[in-house]
Amino acid sequence: MPTPSIVSTITDFLHHHSQDPLQITFAHLEICNQQHGQWCKKVHRPQSRILLRKLPQNRLAEITVVDNLVFRFSFQCRIPDTESYSNLELLCLPRPLDQGRLFLDDEKLQLSFRIDAPDPALRVQVTQVYHRICHVERLSEFNFGGNFQSLA
Repeated sequence: MPTPSIVSTITDFLHHHSQDPLQITFAHLEICNQQHGQWCKKVHRPQSRILLRKLPQNRLAEITVVDNLVFRFSFQCRIPDTESYSNLELLCLPRPLDQGRLFLDDEKLQLSFRIDAPDPALRVQVTQVYHRICHVERLSEFNFGGNFQSLA
């Protein structure tokens, strides 16, 4: 069975009328940390998930990063009118995260953001690259309920 295209899976979901959230499991996640332009750490994780839901206001989508190294977090982004998902700004990132971007194509979903700190020497740039969809599941609003603990 062919691997579903990441951009078409997300585009179809965001332009479909259903309000049920979508859980996407990727075969592989690569997390790269960078500080002062130097690569610090690279982590590989199998079977990593994100949760995707449409928000009723202003054509926004919310993505929750379920399998992160430190903590789960959610962010919002505008739903583009076309399939152009390159370089979208991440909105409403939780502190201390900022300067977030989203890039999608057929083979990967890439998030990049900065972990801010009062001392600029302590700031870390993070890039998370999700590869190959291996499972897609619609969740009912009743089961989803905004409580991600039950999905861990």
